[in-house]
Formats: sequence, C-alpha cells, structure tokens
Amino acid sequence: MEFINEIQDIIRKYRKTEPVVLVSARATALFILVAILGGYFAILTALIALDKGIMMSQLQPAEIIPVPDVEITFNYHFNITCEVRYLDGKTPTPCDEDLVTQPSCDQNSEDQRWHGWFTSIDGRLKFNMSEKLYGVYFTINIDDPRYLRENDAGMFVKVHDSDFNPRTVPQRVHDQALKLDPNFYAKLDELNYHVIGFQQINWMFINRHIKKKMITNFFSVLGFPPTYFEEPYLTSKYESVTAPDMIEFAGQPITGQQKYANLFIGTLNWFQEVETESRTRRILDSMSMLAGFYGILAGLYVLIFGFSPIRPWGIFQTCCIRRRVKNELHKQYPKSIPLLELPSIDETITERINYLEQFLSQHVCDIDYMKVIKGEKDIEEAENVEKDVEREIFEGESGKDETTDDLGSHSNSNRRGGKKFNPFLD
Repeated sequence: MEFINEIQDIIRKYRKTEPVVLVSARATALFILVAILGGYFAILTALIALDKGIMMSQLQPAEIIPVPDVEITFNYHFNITCEVRYLDGKTPTPCDEDLVTQPSCDQNSEDQRWHGWFTSIDGRLKFNMSEKLYGVYFTINIDDPRYLRENDAGMFVKVHDSDFNPRTVPQRVHDQALKLDPNFYAKLDELNYHVIGFQQINWMFINRHIKKKMITNFFSVLGFPPTYFEEPYLTSKYESVTAPDMIEFAGQPITGQQKYANLFIGTLNWFQEVETESRTRRILDSMSMLAGFYGILAGLYVLIFGFSPIRPWGIFQTCCIRRRVKNELHKQYPKSIPLLELPSIDETITERINYLEQFLSQHVCDIDYMKVIKGEKDIEEAENVEKDVEREIFEGESGKDETTDDLGSHSNSNRRGGKKFNPFLD
C-alpha cells in the first residue's frame, strides 16, 4: 500500500462510495501516520548529520614491532651510544652508527638546546619475537664543561612510532594528519614525553597502536566501505631508579666524558591495538530503518481500514513507458482491453470473458500453482471409478453387472456426463 495512492483513492473513490465518518477517519489517520513518518525521517537525518563516529578496538598479534624513534633534548652537550638487547640472554650487539644522530644545537632554534636522535632508518631495526630482540639500551654521556649539577633541569625524551614520526613523514602525510585532527601531533608529544634525571637508570616499555581514521566522503556516508588513513602511535610505561654507584659531580665542572644516565626502550607486549573509526549512522542504513518503519505504519493502517485493491503497475509503467504498455496490451487484446475499455461491437461475451480471465491471470492473480495441480482431481476421480468397476466385477452382483455393462458401453464417458479421464491412455 502506498500513502500517495491512498490519498488519491480517498479523494476520487472513497468519498463517493463510503460514509463521511469513514472517509474522515481515513483522512485523519493517514495525516497522522504521514506526520509520524516525516518526524522519524527528520530524526534520522539529524542523526546522520551529527554523527561523529565511534572507535572500535581490537588486538592483533604482532611478531615484529618497529623500534621507535627517540629524540633526546638537553641544555648541555652530550653524546649517545646504544646496543641491542635480547630476551634469551644473548650478548648485546652495538647499534649501527648511522642510526644515531649525535646532538647538535642550531643557533637559530627557539630553545637553544642540544638535540640528539635515534632513528630506525627505513624500519631497519625492529623488535622481533622470534629473534628475541626486545629492546635498545642507551648510554648517555655528557662532556660539556659548562655543566653544573645545581643547574640541571633534567634531560627530556620523546618517543614516536618510526612509521609515523612527525619529523620524517612526507609532507602530504603530515598535511592529511593535520586535516583529520589538528591536535594530533600535540597529542603525540604528550603521550611519550619523559624526563631523565642525573644518576638514573630508566626503563620505557612501549605498546603499539594503529588508529585508522575514516576519510569522510559521500560514499562513506552513503554506506559503502570507507577509505582509512592510518596513524600509528605509541603509549609507554616509564620507570626509573637512582643508580647508587654513580659518582656525583659535587658542583665541579667536568672534563672528558661523564656518564649521565641509562635508558632502556623495549617491549614485552607482542600485540598491537587497532582502533578503527566507524560511523554509527549511514544513509543506506537509515533508509532501511525508514522503510521498516513505513511498513509498520502501513500495516497499522491496513489493520484498521483494510487492504486496498492490487495495483499491478508502478511508476515506471505509468510514467516512463505508459504508451508502450498500452500498445502491448492492444496487441494482446485486439478487440478491447478488459476493465479499461468497453467491449467492441464485434466482441462476443465468450471472448470478453476469456479476455478478462487472461487479464486477471497476467496482472492480478498468480495461478501458476493451480495449473500444476490442475489434473489432480480428474486423476482421483478416474482412480475411484476403476476401483468401483473392480469391486462390482469381483462381487458378481446383477445390479452391479448392469452398471458395469453400462460403463463398458460408454468407455469414454464418466458419471458426470463428460469425457472420462484415463491416465493409462494417450
């Protein structure tokens, strides 16, 4: 049932054939249901427009995890050495020298501090569970004669995922990340920003995450699978203890190399958390909900007022190919189209009835099932007749014999006067 067609029926047909009270009830109920449907549509539209999406998380096993990039900042000059550590107790191996960028201080920089970096170039160094490689151990020495213990504000450490380091990502990736989340890089700096103190041994255990941000476009809002922008990042658990065997400077300027602190960065978590952004409302989902709600309202209307006559043609037939449909009907019914045209002068009642039956079977009633079982009743009657004949012969009764003779004399007729059906004869 369509509400639009029902409105037309109320105006054109029901008001002429039904009591005023019933017509008024139909119109009132239809107005209320259409208003409810419109309100529901407005709610769904607002939910789509205001949908900010949700993040769904799942853990995925990761046998290999990229070694993070490390930035160390200090007010005094220092140098870095590092070695790779293994879980099985294997002898540590020194890191390649090109992975470490020794501190430099750019006179034009804003902070006027020394910056040193450790970078896993092109993912060359990775934590590997099968190889038991689980950490990198840094030794940090200072050699700046200006250093005084009482002026030491600490050494600052930042850690980033090597696949998404703000300092090394391509510019287009950098711009896309800022477009999706203008505060993303600021959040990265705050996630893994730690302070190393003098005479400390520090441990940083990392956990890897991959945030898949949805790139919003019309197709993703419509309901098609969206395109994602991946943003790997790290979280960390940081611990530090003071090493009692390290000698204090006692406020004296230093000469040569002096160990300042040690820093271990590694992982024991061989899983990575994948956070996927997803919309809670899509246009296709909302359309299906609207269609279901429309079905409920239509069913309620039918329950109250009954079901309207069947309409075999839709918008395409009535608007797009209306003339072609009419011409096709004239080919099938050359004298007159049943229910649509008056009988022609040379059209007999039998032809009119045949046209009407054909029209109803084509466009209104599905009688294919009845065609399948068309001969079942005739077969049953034939079987009953055969049984009666056999019974009469077997009993040998005179009255039955006459009946049998009568049946035998008319082998092609049945008891109703029509031609008898015999399933065993062609």
